[in-house]
Amino acid sequence: MIISVGCTFAYQVLAPTANFTFNILANAGAQQKLLDESVVCVPEVPAERISTSKGNRVYRVEVPAGPFELRYAATVEVLRPLPPAEMKADNPGRLPLTVLTYTLPSRYCESDRFAQVAWELFGKIENRAEQVREICRWVDANLTYAPGATDSRTSAWDVWQLRKGVCRDYTHLAIALCRALSIPARYVGGYAAGLEPMDFHACLEVYLGGQWYLFDPSDGISPEHIVVIARGRDAANAPLTTIFGKVNAGPVRVTCATVPPPAVLAVATG
Repeated sequence: MIISVGCTFAYQVLAPTANFTFNILANAGAQQKLLDESVVCVPEVPAERISTSKGNRVYRVEVPAGPFELRYAATVEVLRPLPPAEMKADNPGRLPLTVLTYTLPSRYCESDRFAQVAWELFGKIENRAEQVREICRWVDANLTYAPGATDSRTSAWDVWQLRKGVCRDYTHLAIALCRALSIPARYVGGYAAGLEPMDFHACLEVYLGGQWYLFDPSDGISPEHIVVIARGRDAANAPLTTIFGKVNAGPVRVTCATVPPPAVLAVATG
């Protein structure tokens, strides 16, 4: 699947200088191939691109006082496999150490508080892949999508009690329930084709049978329609922007759409 993505950030820098770290570049790896990419800063400023151990690619700039705009665009070929129909449980004691950390509680995913609840709701499902699907179905069916009902401080336990939130909150709750059942799960931020209204999107990846698979608990968007930006234990590890300095932020514009395949020309014969 070929997907075109883009975003625009606008600011008014009020301090003599401000430092920005943008975590909005498409991840590059085995499941995502960058076909083209551009970053435009207005005014033009020195920039630094950094790749992290998780494959996240950040863009860092220092900006003088005045208006500043960053425009990003990329075309990405997504090669992400769909989750399997069936999967046996992995032995937690044999998981790679780099994966084991995603079974543990984190700042916004207090999986230790969900052990009994997760077992009562999903513990009797033996098919591990179906267990994750059922968690996503339950989260989607029992939460109300409510922009403004939560903020960046809201955790999975808060969402469990409120029963409302946005895609970030759906994802945190699904991650906490997975981890409570010893299923490695990590937060994913990205672009999603077909999302309404269009914005950045949060979902999760779970580790099944030696491979990470993507699930979307809020909108049910197919994995092949999602372009991953960043991964982490929860949203605290995958912020879109980190800003040092006094600024006023303008609206953020996001685009994401599938690119139709080239038209095949019919050749007349006879």
